[in-house]
Amino acid sequence: MNVQAAEIANAERATAFAPDLGAIRGLAGVLPGPLPVALNGIRVAASIRPRKFVICGGDDTPVTMPRTAFQLVYPDCTMMIDAGMDQATHDSFSPDKPEPFYPDAFARLERALRSARLIVLTHYHADHVAGVVTAANFSALARKTIASSLTLELMVTNPHRPHLRITREQAAEFIALDYPELYPVAPGVVLIKAPGHSPDQQMVYARLQSGREFLHSVDSAWIYDNILQLAPKAAPWVKEDVPAIVAQLRWLKALHDTEPNLTILVTHDDARFDALAKSGMLGELAL
Repeated sequence: MNVQAAEIANAERATAFAPDLGAIRGLAGVLPGPLPVALNGIRVAASIRPRKFVICGGDDTPVTMPRTAFQLVYPDCTMMIDAGMDQATHDSFSPDKPEPFYPDAFARLERALRSARLIVLTHYHADHVAGVVTAANFSALARKTIASSLTLELMVTNPHRPHLRITREQAAEFIALDYPELYPVAPGVVLIKAPGHSPDQQMVYARLQSGREFLHSVDSAWIYDNILQLAPKAAPWVKEDVPAIVAQLRWLKALHDTEPNLTILVTHDDARFDALAKSGMLGELAL
């Protein structure tokens, strides 16, 4: 048995990741106010990786992995899920071989961040936080940005990229949040603790006025096939809690199989982003 197979076998013995979907749905209705009416998304950049790194058992086929952010639209405001990243941060991942960056899309994301009433950071990785950390209007954005206390601690002590380190004084400008497992953060929206890809990762559940439900699995999977095939990532540079990730993939696969009204989002799946946009479930950012 190779190392990856042993890690996956160990996952079978790990404590299951099994948040109660009924409890999540109940919490989505706790906060007063109208539910969101739409979900939008944007791709500001992309990384190209061989499939053998994206999913265990993959080959050398190149996979386009977009850098995304999402937006919930309420009748009177918007809420951002993650903040994307600027070109300098994107380029820092591959300085010798520049990868696609879309300046017009990032400019649109910047406008959406400025106009949002609330921003939620799912974890401390650069492609999720840099749109706030590097912004010229950092303080204005930070004051309306929710991050877990662990996310903020990591941004201070162990940033994903060195230039994204913030001071404790800057961390104090954010809205710090601690909760045991589930937290209703806005009408229709529930945060779900899901450490594994990073120690601080949170998934995000959202229910629209139409009744359509979304679950943003963030980076538990890089592409939807990770979920469908119950196969984790295989990138040697990614240091994850593999048993935790496999447990999350099993939970997500069970939801895929049993909850037809629940649409699962993944951060870096270009084909799934296209399919959701084509179906009308995912719109363009409102400004």
